[in-house]
Amino acid sequence: MDFLQIALIFLILLLSIFLAITGIQVFFILRDLKKALDKFNNILRTGENIAEDVERPVAAASNLATSAGAAAVSGAAKILGRLIKPKPKRFYKKVL
Repeated sequence: MDFLQIALIFLILLLSIFLAITGIQVFFILRDLKKALDKFNNILRTGENIAEDVERPVAAASNLATSAGAAAVSGAAKILGRLIKPKPKRFYKKVL
């Protein structure tokens, strides 16, 4: 065999080995990335559950305050209506 053929075979084998090693490393990197993304997803899911748990009492308090405010405005309107007596409206036209 010629020296050039031996060198080419050696280079092809060397490149094949490096590509195989690189492929294995990419596989491990992608596997670690998947594990990290799964952990991040669990953290986000936990945060979402905590936010929902906090949202329920806050929404209830907001509804309570809103309804209490509406009741107070309604009561104030009734009191003002009693204090300020409106003039009775006529149902007929005044004739000269």
